[in-house]
Amino acid sequence: MVRSSKITWNGYKINRVKSFKYLGIHFDDRLNWLEHINKQGEKAIKMRENLKKIAGGNWGISQIHRWTLYKTVIERMLAHGSSAWCLNPTYKMKRKLSSIQRPFLLHISGAYRTTPTAALQTILGIPPLHMQLQFEARFTSIYRLKIPLPPFITDTQPHDLEMKATGWSTHPSEHLKPNQISFEDGEAYIARKDIINIFTDGSKTEHGVGAAFCVWINDIWAYQWSAKLNDNNTVFQAELTALHVEVIYASHLPNHNTSKIHVDNEQVSWHPPIQRAQTKQQEKFLKSSFQIQE
Repeated sequence: MVRSSKITWNGYKINRVKSFKYLGIHFDDRLNWLEHINKQGEKAIKMRENLKKIAGGNWGISQIHRWTLYKTVIERMLAHGSSAWCLNPTYKMKRKLSSIQRPFLLHISGAYRTTPTAALQTILGIPPLHMQLQFEARFTSIYRLKIPLPPFITDTQPHDLEMKATGWSTHPSEHLKPNQISFEDGEAYIARKDIINIFTDGSKTEHGVGAAFCVWINDIWAYQWSAKLNDNNTVFQAELTALHVEVIYASHLPNHNTSKIHVDNEQVSWHPPIQRAQTKQQEKFLKSSFQIQE
């Protein structure tokens, strides 16, 4: 017998093992993935037993809810890392996955134990587990990992697929351009030195909801205010909050000063509540009392 080679790493001996776990996937010395499937099968059995304890022998719920539990919990657990180990499942892997799936099919359908697995899959509309995992593995490889599939599977290349739009990763206000701010509607008032111009705005992004206003006097920012609102608030509510606080601020200014409130009210103009009588009266009062310029 030939003694196996010794492996060290930074002076530490690395012991030989038949299998190890990395990122939730079990690797065995033969790389046939049966060790991983066995471990996942043991976990699935424990989950099935726990569900039976919670809700009785038939899970105590309707078939559609049992079906949903299987698809969203059990199958998702078994599909972990499928792109690494289920691209080309062997016959042994298919049989093992089928034996894992069968008890769940029986519980979902309530059929006799002698019912063939293929019949259960057809009745419930659940594909064989190895086919479902292989489909997801191929989709993940070509769409997310950008790894081309063999020509006998598909001629589609990763660069031929259209990626989903992710939207703005940063708020536009963080990357302002010199000509991004427009004074088209209120430019005549801004140029006058005897008028206090006040600008209000509300915003909602993935970072949260906020309202703010600032005061412009003699070409300088004289005052500014901002606040963070609840994430459930709308842009319409943020706009009204900024306007409300700004009106209170303007009411304490000296009477001999003329104040112009500039409101970017695109949200307010189309929002259904603006058509209500009470809101119309408030809008009329604000315009007459403080000469609001939209």
